[in-house]
Parts: sequence; structure tokens; C-alpha cells
Amino acid sequence: MEIAVKPVESSEELRKAIDLMARTHIHGDTPAMRWLEDCAGQYPGYRREHTRIAVRRQEVLGALRLTTDTIRIGEARLKMGGLGWVATASHYRHKGVCRQLIEDTMRYMREHSYHVSMLFGIMDFYQRFGFTTALADYAVVLDALEAVTFENPFKEHLAKPGDVAAIQKLHNANDGRAVCSLIRTGGHIRNKWGRWSEWRVLKDDQGKLMAYYLARPEGDTLHVHEAGLDRLGVCAAVVGSAGRFADQEGCVRVRFHVPPSHVLARFLTQFRSVHETRLDRDGGGMMAFVNIAESLESMIPEWESLIARSVLRDVRTEFTLCVNGPMFRIRSNRGAVDVSSASGLSKVSLNPSNLMHLLTGYRHPEDVLEERRCLISTEGRALFATVFPKRTPYVWVFDRF
Repeated sequence: MEIAVKPVESSEELRKAIDLMARTHIHGDTPAMRWLEDCAGQYPGYRREHTRIAVRRQEVLGALRLTTDTIRIGEARLKMGGLGWVATASHYRHKGVCRQLIEDTMRYMREHSYHVSMLFGIMDFYQRFGFTTALADYAVVLDALEAVTFENPFKEHLAKPGDVAAIQKLHNANDGRAVCSLIRTGGHIRNKWGRWSEWRVLKDDQGKLMAYYLARPEGDTLHVHEAGLDRLGVCAAVVGSAGRFADQEGCVRVRFHVPPSHVLARFLTQFRSVHETRLDRDGGGMMAFVNIAESLESMIPEWESLIARSVLRDVRTEFTLCVNGPMFRIRSNRGAVDVSSASGLSKVSLNPSNLMHLLTGYRHPEDVLEERRCLISTEGRALFATVFPKRTPYVWVFDRF
């Protein structure tokens, strides 16, 4: 079966691709359909060629959309390609169409200097393309009756487009040290405004934005998909506001979708609540390297920051990663880090999945060392643990694709 895999080249091909993606993923979600049709082309960094299609005799058999974003890992910034809306025509499934689409898109990303790729996918499929689970889902669940006991002294209303800049400022302030989250601009919020318009803002008497949260009722649960706060003391107001919103909607619980490192999650550890972590092995939030060497090079600002705060800041040491053959020497000379494609001391044998888990902090470094073949010195081990600390990588629901 001869199939051409390529970027969309005409408005008609784009229409057919959108129609296929909508039939596959959208079931009565009018705002999502409108966003897919009218607004996706205005997503920051989007180009028409980022919609990739598989075509046979002018019939679009498969399609996906690539988004281009920057993710943060501490002080490091990596160019990330997000794979979303992957769709195959029902009468051509299980014929390799999706495989060709993804291989074509990975090739495109290599040619255009992406560092990593990310997706939120089905189980037991994407690992064959080098993707590994690296992003967990977190939630803190509170009874609505408990939530309404918290006082909200601020004025509350639904956000308006004029609030975007203030919302974005609070988001950046709360997300500055997040791991794997997308660096969001006001353009990202405005692009999805029609699809995600349930922003609620809390302001003081002078009109200053003190907090915001993004919530949707589903069944008997109010899902708070994001929250941003001016300071710790505002947490109670957000919880109280969400509790009253839940009560109005007939919800019996509030589920705050926030990572453990978030100020709201830390605040709620003082009260009766359920803190959940969900992991989907070979599914869910997954990541893959597009270019390992460039990804490691991009980590240098973060690694130097970590070393500067450690006992290794005045030490010269190194270790070498052997990643399915290619070697990468990571060396610290009194806190100055360099990465080279060379063999060095203290060798650690890894596969790309191991390395992704270390880079994102998804797993503890000592657990990975225990599983892998390594000949590593005491100082090399200390450097390894310093540059690969355990973290909680997370992408906000609003930013997923």
C-alpha cells in the first residue's frame, strides 16, 4: 500500500486532516472543535507544516499535529515537540499508518533541532518509538463540606481577556522552578480562551489579582485544573472559593490537580485530604529524546546551578554516560560543567529511557545506578546524584495537547 506521509500543503488537505482528528477525538465538545478548526493555526510557534498527514489517492488516512514549545528543567530550557491529536481512519487502522506518521514527525524534529518530544498517549504503543513514561498525574482531594469552611475575603468573578496578563504573571511566579512544564505566554492563554474560559479570579479591594484558578465540574467532582497564588496566605481563599463553587454545582468533592511541590498542595497537607499520584507504565505522559547530545548540552545552566549549591562546587570530577553505544562525558571543574562526546572516567551504562528518567527527575538516581552496569568513583557518584536529583515532573492539564 503506497502512502505518502507529508505536511499539509493546501487548505483542503488541512480541512480533511482536521475532520479526521475531530472524528477521532472530539465527541460533542464544541469548544474543542472550534479551537481545532479556527484557533490552532494561531498557537504560538505553529506552522502549517506542523500538521502532518498520511495520504493515499488524495484520501487522508492519518493525521497528527505537532506543537512547538519550550520546557523548563530548573535553569535549563529545552525545545520540545508535542505530538497530539494522532488519528487514523477507521478502515486503515493496524496497517502501519500511525507508525509512518510518527516516524516522519520524529525525522522532522531532528531536522529542525528539537531536543525532546512529549505526548499524552494510550497504553502500550508509543514506547516502540522511544517514548517512556516520565510524567505523573497528581491530585489533592478535599470534601466540598470541608472546603467551604475556608474563608475567602477577596472579590471573585470570572476572568476576562483583560486579566490574561495578570494571570500569566502569577502563573510564572508559581511555576518558576517546575520541571518539564511548558513556558507559557499570554498567547497560549488567549489561543485557548474559547476552549478554557472557566478562569476564576480573586482580587483585593484595590483590584489587584491575588489568585486565580481554572475549574470545571464533572459529575460529583469539581476539578481544579490549575491555580496560581500571590502568596501562601491566599491558599485558604482559593480553597474556600472552590468549595463554594463545588457546592453551587452539586459537587461533593474538590480535586486540585497540582504537583506535590506546588504551594497549594503543601498548604493542604495540614488538613484532612487525600494526596494522589497516578502513574501509567508505557502510557500517559511520555517523553522521548530527539537529540541526546544537544539535550545534555542544554542542561549545563541547571547543572552548574545545582553544583554551586552543593559540596562539589570546588571539586574536579566527572562521569561518562554510555547510552546504547554513544558516550557522553560530563565533567565539573570547580563548578564549570562541560559535556563532550568522548569516553572518560566513571562509566555508567544506560538506555535512553533510563537517561530520560534521570534528566527529568522521574526516578531516584541511586535506583538507576543499582540497576545498571557501572564503574563509578565516589566523587563521580556524588556528581551523578547532584545533577540528577529526584523531582516531580509535571505538565498542567491546560498545556497538554
